Amino acid sequence: MAQLISVEEQDLIDFRAHSQDNQKYCASLESGNILFFPKTLFAFPQEDLDFLLAQKQTGSAHRKNIAYKPEADKITNFVKSSKEQELQLLNIMRNYSKRATLFLTQLLNPYASHWNLDYASFRPFQEKGRPLRLRARNDLLHVDSFPTRPMHGNRILRFFTNINPNESRYWTTSLPFEQLATLFGGKALPFPSSNRTLFKKIKEVAHSMGLPITLRSPYDTFMLSMHNFLKENDDFQKNCPKDYWVFPPNSCWAVYTDQVSHAATAGQYAIEQTFIIPRSALINPEKSPIGVLEKLMHSKGL
Repeated sequence: MAQLISVEEQDLIDFRAHSQDNQKYCASLESGNILFFPKTLFAFPQEDLDFLLAQKQTGSAHRKNIAYKPEADKITNFVKSSKEQELQLLNIMRNYSKRATLFLTQLLNPYASHWNLDYASFRPFQEKGRPLRLRARNDLLHVDSFPTRPMHGNRILRFFTNINPNESRYWTTSLPFEQLATLFGGKALPFPSSNRTLFKKIKEVAHSMGLPITLRSPYDTFMLSMHNFLKENDDFQKNCPKDYWVFPPNSCWAVYTDQVSHAATAGQYAIEQTFIIPRSALINPEKSPIGVLEKLMHSKGL
């Protein structure tokens, strides 16, 4: 089960003074723990916070988080009232992404030259009682998998900030991926196909036709099946072991959400940056979901 590793400002000062320890926070995350920062340790202007807290998502987009895509430098899934509002929101999300990335570049230096910057998102909705279809609900325990952005064994690292000035954000966590895969892999969830040759041929054909590669690998198919299975498994949701976490206003936390089964059960107004960490950059790749699956499948002669 996940442990909460609290990182105070003085811890970071000491950490920077002992560069030989620059792998310890990476290793802690890869062990399935949550890095917790009691206060935001990088600049977040009050005027930016005030603007975000004033945003109201209505109409057809009321069920979506606002997404910032760094590679394209654009925002999606927001209700636009004016061009000025759109530009201000884009600027705020861009700056948050840059500041969060710079902060983690120092803290998680072994990853920094290897990671890919994925989406940032602003979450203006109250999670408790949020009317979403079952597989989209954040308040049900799950491990993350992106249906349209295959990982191919790379990792999903997410960094959250609770920008609500008055209310905490509440999470529940349960079993780590290794235990989940041991319990359900090969039973309720078939293990990934080992037919790599077929998958490679599909990619080559898609390339030759000029098609974008969004095909899921066998690994991604298993991870998405695990995500859906957990959310749809009422017995697991009710009876699995649970830990409960409270993230106060102005706090941050980082976690590998493809490894730690988690649910956001209550809270409104959070912002988040996702990083994709390649397997080659990991301190302990055998602890990653794909490393766990390879070990389990090898033990079963698959």
